[in-house]
Amino acid sequence: MVGLMAISSGSAAAATGPGADGTFTQNGQSADVGTFDCVPNGNGTTTCFEGGLSVFAGKMSDNFSGVSHVSAVCTWLNSATFDDETGEYVGDPISESGCRDDLPKGALTFGRSLSSATLTPTTITMSQWICTDKTTCEQGPSRDVTVQGTWTGDGPTTYGKYHFTGDDGICRVNESGKGYDRGATFTGTVDGTTLDQSYGSIADGKSTFRSRCAGI
Repeated sequence: MVGLMAISSGSAAAATGPGADGTFTQNGQSADVGTFDCVPNGNGTTTCFEGGLSVFAGKMSDNFSGVSHVSAVCTWLNSATFDDETGEYVGDPISESGCRDDLPKGALTFGRSLSSATLTPTTITMSQWICTDKTTCEQGPSRDVTVQGTWTGDGPTTYGKYHFTGDDGICRVNESGKGYDRGATFTGTVDGTTLDQSYGSIADGKSTFRSRCAGI
């Protein structure tokens, strides 16, 4: 996962996993922030970094685990170095992610009318994903990190809805959602490092993800 569904996709697909039947629903408030940057190393290579933090309060449920959650926080950190001429990796890319459900009372609060969201210092276990090729990854070492931050709404509030259907010949996916969204500025850290935002938002809405796979 790379994060939670706000009014868009993401965690539902990760939750069901490839080749799985399932329905995932989410109804509540969320806030997201992400960053992406590439820096030339001066030796014919460039290192790119991306990271993010997502929080949710409301109700998340699915029909494959039978468990509902009232809140969650997810974070991810990825970095890779590329050869400027060939675009090939130099060394192995590093990808880490982790989530925590049902946070302690008071750890996550939302202001009225998408005005703000605040996450107090919270510990998450992040796992490294080791990829043998572009489609095959296995869970590797893990570590605990502390995440915290505040989102402040700074743009107009807009209403939107979407619907997506996909079929790869094995699984058919249907995803839909609707709700309100507002741009936001973010101040906070992941593992003690300031997360300089490339985008940020606060949202309130409902989304549903369904996957049906033939012959499974």
